[in-house]
Amino acid sequence: MFTEINYFYTSLKDWQKAMMFSFISYSIILFGLIVAITFILKDFKFLLVFGLSFVYMGTVIVLMVISVRIFKKRLIER
Repeated sequence: MFTEINYFYTSLKDWQKAMMFSFISYSIILFGLIVAITFILKDFKFLLVFGLSFVYMGTVIVLMVISVRIFKKRLIER
């Protein structure tokens, strides 16, 4: 199992590793927002969390797709 993960990670280009790290970081921020909202409201409101997650991750994914297109078009790798 770890050999497959290691092979996948080593096969990525540097900008792809950066994009993966950014996506994980943004997901952690979303988790923190959900926890904070749940503690502030003292109740888990599914529709509020679903709406926040949908808008937040939709925006992140759209911006990631734009970034990938820019990196593929403009970044010159060795």
